[in-house]
Amino acid sequence: MSYDFYEEDDTAEFERPRSKRRLGVILLSVAVAVVLAGCGVMATLVKGVDHDRAPAAANASKDAWSTPIASASAPPTTEEPAALTQTSSAPPSRAPSPTKKPKSTEAVPAPKHSTPPGCTPSKGPNQLPKATVKGYLDKAATTHFWGTKTKVEYADILVPQRLLYAIAEQESGWQSDIKACDGGLGLMQIMPSTQTSVNNRFGTGWDRTKPSDNVMLGANYLAWLIAYYGDKIAAQHGTDASYDASNPELLKPVISAYNWGTVGVEPGMGAFPNGTYVQNVLYLMDHSRAGNY
Repeated sequence: MSYDFYEEDDTAEFERPRSKRRLGVILLSVAVAVVLAGCGVMATLVKGVDHDRAPAAANASKDAWSTPIASASAPPTTEEPAALTQTSSAPPSRAPSPTKKPKSTEAVPAPKHSTPPGCTPSKGPNQLPKATVKGYLDKAATTHFWGTKTKVEYADILVPQRLLYAIAEQESGWQSDIKACDGGLGLMQIMPSTQTSVNNRFGTGWDRTKPSDNVMLGANYLAWLIAYYGDKIAAQHGTDASYDASNPELLKPVISAYNWGTVGVEPGMGAFPNGTYVQNVLYLMDHSRAGNY
């Protein structure tokens, strides 16, 4: 038997297995590192997903609390609110509110009296004392019927006390319960159309059947006539209007128109259609029996 093989160089044979083992260890280490790295990445991704999910849930909870309870819990309905049932966005139309007619001297005047021939007035039993009547007339003489929502000159108009005394005496003899054949009623013999005309023009509610209102209606109509003829005279003369009823040029047509109406009655007329009536009132203004009442 020969042992020569012990003397041969066999290190190359042993080096190859060691190299293979080292290479395997290296590859195994790399594989383990890759696996561990992969696990780390996965863990990070999973953690990131969970981190992102948590705020979303918190926001959802916050939104739920910020939602008004009424709107969130209101039951569903098939009916539309009344305001939504309109087919047009335009506001609903409203009927215009009634407005008072403006005070004006251009309104249609009250018609004249027209007593049928042979007819006598009917007198009632409820005559007021003359002192009471005088009190009504005095109050009317201090009343500014035009008020303040008009021309300053109109607002200052007052009906002269003597004119009121005289017309009440001429019309009714200061009798509060008396009715004429033409429909004139009371102290100032107010016609139904005169009541309507004055109330519409001045926005008042005088009632001719009440003695105090009856006087106010007559005085209110006279105040309108003073403005009406004061403007006419100013237009005729081309001057500023004057509403001083003590001026005969203004006073006479006012007296005439109270009994006759404005149609056919103009300032400066030589003869009025009811001249006798005008003369009687002018006389009573200076010779009134009011002092005896």
